[in-house]
Order: sequence, then C-alpha cells, then structure tokens
Amino acid sequence: MPEIGFTAASIEYGELRIERVRADLSATNRFDLVFERMTGPGEAYLRDGLTVTGSLGPVSMEGNNLEVSSTLEAGGLKALLNVADRDGEFLLQLNFTGQPMNELAKWPGLPSTAAWLSSGQFDAEITLKRRADGSAALAWQSAIDGLGFDSPEGRYAGESLQLELAGSWPDIEAGALVVQVGVRGGELLIDDFYRNFSSAGLDARADLRWNDAELDIARLSLGDDGAVSVEGRARLGLSGEDADWSVEISRLELDFPAAYQRYVEPMAAAWTLNGLEMTGRVLWNGEWASGALVSGDLEVNDLSIVDIERERFAITGLEARFRPGDHAFDSKLNWRGLLFGRINLGAGEAALDSEPGSIALKDPLKLEVLGGGVELRTLKIILPGGRADGRGEPDVLLRARINELDMGQLTTALDWPAFSGKLSGEIPGVSLDDGVLGIDGEIRFDVFGGRIAVQNLSMERAFGVLPGLAADLNVVDLDLEQLTQTFSFGRIAGRLDGHVSDLRMLDWKPVAFDAWLGTPEGQGGSKDISRQAVNRLTTIGGGAATTALTGPLMRMFSNFSYRRLGLGCRLQNNVCQLRGLAEDASSVLILEGAGVPKITIRAFNRNIDWPTMVSNLSAISAENPVQVGGVPDS
Repeated sequence: MPEIGFTAASIEYGELRIERVRADLSATNRFDLVFERMTGPGEAYLRDGLTVTGSLGPVSMEGNNLEVSSTLEAGGLKALLNVADRDGEFLLQLNFTGQPMNELAKWPGLPSTAAWLSSGQFDAEITLKRRADGSAALAWQSAIDGLGFDSPEGRYAGESLQLELAGSWPDIEAGALVVQVGVRGGELLIDDFYRNFSSAGLDARADLRWNDAELDIARLSLGDDGAVSVEGRARLGLSGEDADWSVEISRLELDFPAAYQRYVEPMAAAWTLNGLEMTGRVLWNGEWASGALVSGDLEVNDLSIVDIERERFAITGLEARFRPGDHAFDSKLNWRGLLFGRINLGAGEAALDSEPGSIALKDPLKLEVLGGGVELRTLKIILPGGRADGRGEPDVLLRARINELDMGQLTTALDWPAFSGKLSGEIPGVSLDDGVLGIDGEIRFDVFGGRIAVQNLSMERAFGVLPGLAADLNVVDLDLEQLTQTFSFGRIAGRLDGHVSDLRMLDWKPVAFDAWLGTPEGQGGSKDISRQAVNRLTTIGGGAATTALTGPLMRMFSNFSYRRLGLGCRLQNNVCQLRGLAEDASSVLILEGAGVPKITIRAFNRNIDWPTMVSNLSAISAENPVQVGGVPDS
C-alpha cells in the first residue's frame, strides 16, 4: 500500500460535522484517524474529538462488492472492525474481546456513574445492517464478567457480577426495540436492597415501541428461577405536562421462601423483619392508570409467616382472594393460626371491602382472646399507588374496642410479674402514616383495683432500629398493696393517684417524662408500710428515715404507719429531678409518718443520675439488709 495522508478543516454529512480532521495510512497498513471536534448526532460522546489507531487488514473488491477488516484502538479499548458492501447491502460488525470495563469511565459523554466502575471485562458484538431498500437494523450482544462498582457514598455497589445483555432494533426508522438482560452471578447492593446471585440468576426482557406521542412497552417480563415471575406491559405518554402512564400486570407470582430470602428480607431488615420463615404463594394481576390502581386480583395460597428469630408473631395457613373494584365479588381472607408473642388468637375469617387501592374490613371482626375480646370495627390499609395514596389519608387506619382482657393471662403471656385485673378500652382511631403510629382517644387498664389510662400515644419505627414512643398516662385510685406486692417492693397499704406526662421512650427505655405518684388528697387516717418498703424508699435520693431502723428497739417492728406519700420525677438528659410532698432548703419530703414509732423519709439529693437509680432499685432484693441514709453497696 502507498503511504497516504489526508487533512481537512471540516467534513460534513447531513447534520454531522467533524472539524480539523487528519488521517494517515503507512506502507505497513497502520493508520491514524484524528479529529478534534464533532457537532451534530453523537456530539455528547465525541464533542472533544477522538484518536483512532489500527491496522488495515485484507481488502477484497470484486465488482460492486467490497469487504474490509481492520483492528481499532481508541480510548483504551481495542476492537475488530469488519465492513462489507454486497449487492447494495451494507454490513458493519464491531467485535470487542476481553476489554476492561473501567476504561469506559474515560469516554466523554457517558453518565457520571461510569466513574464508579472499578473492575470487570466485557465481550461484545455490534452489527449494523443497511438493506438495499434503505432501511437499517441494529443488533448487539455482550457478556460482562467480574463487574465491580461502588458509588462514593456507598449506597450502590456491585461485586463479581456476571451479566448478559442483548438487543435488536429491526428497523431503526420504525421505533421498535427488544432488550434482554440476564444476571448470572455476583452481588448487588441498591440502598437497602441486597442480592447475591450465586444461587439463582435473573432474566428480564422488554419489547419497546415508540413514536412522538408515546412509549409502549408491549411486553415486560422478569423471571428468577422459582422466586419471582412477572409478565405485563406499560405505556407512557410523551406529550403534555400531566403524567399519563399506565401499567398492566397480567401475572405476578411470588413463591416463598425464595421470594422472601432473595428480595423481601434484605429490605425488611430495616424494620427488624428479617429472620422470618415464609412459605406459600401469592398471585396478583392488576392495572394502574395515571398513578392510581384501577383494578386487580390478589390470591394468597397457604401463606405462613413465622418470626422464628425474635418470636414476636406468627400467622399460618393464610388464604385470601381479593378483587379491588369488583363490588360483585366477595373478597375475603381466613387463617388457621394467629399468634402475637404468646397470645394465641386462633383461627379466623374476615370479609373485605372491594374499594380500589385499599384493603379494608367489610364488617367488624371480633376476636376472642385472653378471657375477653378485641373488636376491630374499622381496619383499612392504603396500597402504594392506590387512589388514596399520597392524598393525605393515613397508610393504615384502625378503630377498635378492647373488652375486659384478663390481666393475669396477659401478664403470663408477656412474661411480666403476675397481677389481676381487666384491660378495657375504646380506641377511636389508630393511624399509621409514613411509619408513625398514632392513637386517638384513650386505652384504659382496669388493674390493681383502680385505673390507668393511656392517652396521646404515638410510636415510630415500631419494628425498626431505635423504636420511639410518646404518651401521657393518668393513674387513678390504684390499690398500693396490690401494686407493691406484685413488684416485690415491700408492702404499702392505701391508694395511689398520679400521672406521667410527656413520656418519651427510645428503644423502649424512658428518656424524658414528668411524673407524680402519691396518695390521694382525700385519703384519711394512717396506713401501713413494711420495713422492706421503707428500705426501698430510702434508696431514692440518698434519703434517710428520721428514726434509725437498725436500733435494738426498732428491730421489733416489721410494719410502720404513715399519713401520706408522694414522689415526683422530671427526667431530662438522664437526670431525675425529684420533688415530694413538701421541701425545704436541703431536702424534699417523700413520706410523712404517723403514730409510734413515727418515721419520715426525705430525699437530700434532688438531682439523681437516672441509669444509676434504675440499676440500684433493680439490684435490691428482699434478702438485702436494711440500709438507711444511702444506697446499698450492690
């Protein structure tokens, strides 16, 4: 071949323009092609020019037929190029073998996420065909091995991923494209979602059609080897400012436990809903239009969910058939077993309303439990994408009544100290909105011969990390003797009133409140208090009984009399600020004695470290010797 040199200020073809062009071909068939700027189609990728080097291979010319092959090197990548023009049909093939993925990060015009690439190599074949009638087709297939990437903030990452990608564009002018993706191995992290593909791969396909007015995904499918199967189609309007889209799922099938292990559990871990055991199957088909669920059909077959790791709940044998929007169909669900902790609700059945976009009870549901009952008068769950979703309505709405649950059975089930009484209450409204559980009205506990009422109750992240709780409590006319003996505090006779205002708990531990507990104003006469209870009270605030209980005479008494009792605590920043029945410059009065011998208990330390106080009270047992005027060594 002769040496050839070519330069041009610019070359234009239609809307394409390349500037400051230079091409050289040596006698050994090596060539260089350089241009410094491109405008027009593709300029986003090659705006700042490109340098291509390579070696020209065999050239075959016979009549009107031409075939040329060559090697190419550009931007750190190498390829084999084959060009053929036979009887008016033009064919271009570009082949890549074992090319490093991280070199793509150097190419201009690619998304900034290309800089995340750290490892992997790819093989690819791209074929462009222009037929004799002027129509053109494009096809490609590629395989990526050992793909690794990591976003700067660590939210997205991949390791050792193996991908297969293919696509065909049968007629470039017609706007029809088929894309196929397969994942064969490796690990993928996307925010809270994590998936290891070593046990099973994933296949997806989309058939796209488009024009100036809309994009139509005529076929959308996804399969995951026995865990998830999806078939459907979608449409997106490309004209107008308002959202105009629709999705039709002809079949969505989830098979458990595989679907839970591969897809649900990694995301559910944020709500501590990992470690569940799930079996059964869920089938769904439905249609969304302009952001709202239009219709659907949900079928649940023998679904069981058991919290085997934390033993908080279990439901077995759940069967359901639900058709939102079809008022002629009797949607319902039933279950063989329902368990919350050790509270067994047994089997049950519920009729469901058919309003589109939500799941709701059609009739009140009554459950017999713990010697009483729970009546769910209203239960409504707003489905994501439903008509009510995002319009101010809570995600979950509940109205219920609790009827005389036996506290003896409840405390046994919850492994609490046993005490008697009944739990009743009217719950006018419970709402769950963006993860915050709010309760309207009052929950009433008829216990210890009196009543505890819980108001303004709200919870955040109930099943998540660092659950939070806020509430106000009113205590009315509790029997102190029942209360103190239940919790091994020592016996105190009399009644008790009080409140706990602005209670705030984090991870089920109190971090703030303003509390007061004391004998009622109208309580007359004197009441008994045991030596053990006196000892407990003296540990609070470094107080002391005015009469030494350890003296020879006092050892003869196991019970004393008191006139009134009162103790308050405002907790902030892990410090409990004490208050009592009365106070002077140096102390607050906790207990005022009566009769002979007369004892009075005062707290001299008004600001107490809360964790230390709780630890000391918990450590005291009935076998400890009586300590007066300080905190026991334990």
